[in-house]
Amino acid sequence: MAEREQVLLERGYVLHQRPYRESSQLLECMTATHGRMGLVARGSRRAGTRQRAHLQPFVPVKLSWIRRGDLGRLTHVEADGSSHDLSGQRLLAGYYINELLLRLLARGDPNGEVFSCYSRCLAHLGEASSAARALRVFELELLRALGYGLELDGDTATGEPLREERRYVYELEHGLRSVEARDSDSDVYSGRDLLALRNLTLDDDASLRTAQRLLGRALREHLGERPLKSRLVLQDIVSRGL
Repeated sequence: MAEREQVLLERGYVLHQRPYRESSQLLECMTATHGRMGLVARGSRRAGTRQRAHLQPFVPVKLSWIRRGDLGRLTHVEADGSSHDLSGQRLLAGYYINELLLRLLARGDPNGEVFSCYSRCLAHLGEASSAARALRVFELELLRALGYGLELDGDTATGEPLREERRYVYELEHGLRSVEARDSDSDVYSGRDLLALRNLTLDDDASLRTAQRLLGRALREHLGERPLKSRLVLQDIVSRGL
């Protein structure tokens, strides 16, 4: 029989919720020290329950649960700060990063770095700064936290540092390799834009497009062929900055 686990007041967020039985919910949560968790919130769909307001995406909470096996039972939830006020494109961006975590993380695999970069991204999405930049930084940091970080220091074939005026292709198993300016490969990246990604500046449309193209390619390697639902929605409004 699996050992009984009891956790008290763990910081976290609800990534997704769906109805479970008559009045309960099945939650997928991102937690600070236990990673992604599946929890049953008994009675949380009943009218007037205190839990309902807290068990929403983008609300920082403290969670307590008892678990024996894959699913735990939520025993307590309370607010851990103000909800991140996301609307419009920023709300879609929030659902996109939630779906990324659901697809890339296994339950019960602790990763404090993922929790930190997720929390930072929500904060940036709630501010006046660029939502597109917040997403690209999150994708880069998420890949690194999962052990799939991009090598952006220089040409892996020659050892030369990354140069603004050069053009490069990115080989996912090896890294960057410089190519001649006349190379017609559609998957060529400018050194200037790669430096902007490495340094997390990304302050113009060209560098953001390059980052989106390269990070999207890297993520697809780990997501498989099934597209993200939220990504398809974001692509429909790409001309507005995402």
